[in-house]
Amino acid sequence: MLITICTPEIVLPACDYGRETVNVIGHVGGDISPVLPYLNATQPGALYTAQAHILRFRFEGHPVTLQPHQIALGGLADGDEAVEVLARLQRLINDTWERRADTEPSTQERKRLNPLAIYKLLPRTNCQACGLPSCMVFANNLVVGQIELQQCLPLCQEPLHREPLQQLQVMLAAAP
Repeated sequence: MLITICTPEIVLPACDYGRETVNVIGHVGGDISPVLPYLNATQPGALYTAQAHILRFRFEGHPVTLQPHQIALGGLADGDEAVEVLARLQRLINDTWERRADTEPSTQERKRLNPLAIYKLLPRTNCQACGLPSCMVFANNLVVGQIELQQCLPLCQEPLHREPLQQLQVMLAAAP
C-alpha cells in the first residue's frame, strides 16, 4: 500500500468565498510520485509534468492534482463529500500501485489545447453558423468540449479550409 496516511484539509476556493463548493487537500505521509506514471497511463485525459512530479486529471467529475506529498481535489459539495471522495481517490491510487506490474507506466507529457492555436486555424469569419457569436468563442468552447469541430460549417464544407481542418483534427485527437 503506497498511501497509509492521508490527512484531509478542507479549504474554500481562493478568491471566491461566495462559491458553493469546497476543495480538499490530502496531506500524504510518504512520497506518491512513483505512482504518477502509472496513473498517467490509466487515467483518461491526464496531464503529466514529469520534471515537477505533478499529475492532473478528473476523478468522478472533480479536478485532481497530485504532487509528491499532496492530493488536491476541487469542486466538492461539502466537507463530508470531500472526505468521501478523497478516500475513494486514495483507494484508486493504492489499487493502481498494487497493479503496477500489469501496467506500462507512461511519462508522456500532454498539454491542454490552446484556444488561440485553434482560433488561428479556423476560418475567422465570425459567421455564427455554429450558433456562437465568434470564432474565438467557438475555439474556447471546442477546448472544453462544449462544441464539436463539425459545427463549424465553413471549416468542414469549404475546400479552402481542408488543410486547417486536418490540422485541427490531429490536434484534437492528440489532446487529453
